[in-house]
Amino acid sequence: MKKNPVLLISVAAFVALFYNREPGLNFSLFTIMAWGAVFLTTQKANHTATFWWLTGALSIATGAFAWYGDPISFLAVFASLVVLTCKAHHPVLNVLLVPFAGAANFISFIFRAPVLTRWLPVNGILTRAFYKKAIYYFLLPALLAAIFLIIYSSSSDLFQSFFHINWNADFLQIGFLTALGFFLMFCFIHYWTPPQLFLINNRLGDHFQEAYRLSLQGGQHPDAGFHRKSAEISLILLNMLVLFFIVTYCFEQFGNTTTAGSLSTALHERVYLLIFSIAMAILVIMLFFKGSLNFDTKARLLRNSAYIWILLNLFLAGIVALKNNQYIEAYGLTFKRIGVHIFLLLCITGLLLTILKIKNRRTNTYLAGRMLWAFYATLVIGCAVNWSWIVTKYNLEHQQSFDMDYARSLPYNRQLLYNTRIRQETPDKKTPFIQQIEAEQKRPLLSKTLYYQFIKF
Repeated sequence: MKKNPVLLISVAAFVALFYNREPGLNFSLFTIMAWGAVFLTTQKANHTATFWWLTGALSIATGAFAWYGDPISFLAVFASLVVLTCKAHHPVLNVLLVPFAGAANFISFIFRAPVLTRWLPVNGILTRAFYKKAIYYFLLPALLAAIFLIIYSSSSDLFQSFFHINWNADFLQIGFLTALGFFLMFCFIHYWTPPQLFLINNRLGDHFQEAYRLSLQGGQHPDAGFHRKSAEISLILLNMLVLFFIVTYCFEQFGNTTTAGSLSTALHERVYLLIFSIAMAILVIMLFFKGSLNFDTKARLLRNSAYIWILLNLFLAGIVALKNNQYIEAYGLTFKRIGVHIFLLLCITGLLLTILKIKNRRTNTYLAGRMLWAFYATLVIGCAVNWSWIVTKYNLEHQQSFDMDYARSLPYNRQLLYNTRIRQETPDKKTPFIQQIEAEQKRPLLSKTLYYQFIKF
């Protein structure tokens, strides 16, 4: 389908959706419209299985924003649109390059949009001279006439009566929304990627190139044995160090009684330690197994040492999970403690992918790309879960002293909190709670969040 008619219709719809409205359902409708514009203006051959998987992810994120309207679901929607748009225009582009392609596409707008002949059709009729005349003979005079028409209409009631035009519209807002809508839809429809990224993309792959493998068969590099021995010594030393640390740390944390303050401190120290340890584990593997050592027939000791290193880090992740559970059982569930478990799952995912990288002799691109997909999937799935309800429900059932102030600070537990606690409160505490919900329910249709519309008192 022609790109520019879709662009103009989309910009007009964007202004209509957001004029005098706060973000809410209108943003979800805009997301659907943006997906439709991308779908209509890209080739059918580009609509691969990845495109449809991303469409499903975008649907989840869009539904989550329509329901909650929170920053996390907004981030998930934006990330989904960026990835989906890139994959719709360039299906072969590696996911590691998508953030760079998206940034280049948005930043280059200020250089691409003013060059009309780059994105407006040029043929026998619609020539450069045609666009030049259209701008200078029509658009510019019409704009000047409109400006002075507004000025004169505001200065004379009789003059205004001849036109019967309602000038109560906020033209500054309309202009801003038009510019913003044009910017977004132009970037989605007239997508541009630097040619240099395709050169880099040709060197990125999950498998080592056949030419590289054949070059190794001709004989090992003179320093191959030196590099292998260095890697073996390093991993053996690291394994001994982390094993001794795990033993002493377990004895220190699980063999002694800790106070509330020390337990909290111990947990956070453990998380920081895990961040460093997991990052170190994966980076070490990426360093040692980035090239010829993947195919070294004498690297059996190195491989076994790498597996032990990863397994010990997995065990360390399990220790942190147990300590986090201990903290939750003692002091209740919070967003931060849920975040620890989510981070642990991502760490474990990274370590398991590292094992597959070594076993199947894959490139570092294989590992980094799949970890990026794992982060994206976590964001999309996480934005659809009502963590406020989970935290409140758990604390109501397991905490002896329920922290009402913390529960009130959570955004999406209102129905549960009202049914279990607020209903029995005095009017001076109940009224502000109900008024806040009613204010959300009375927002204009396009600015509503669906969560508050289904709360019953």
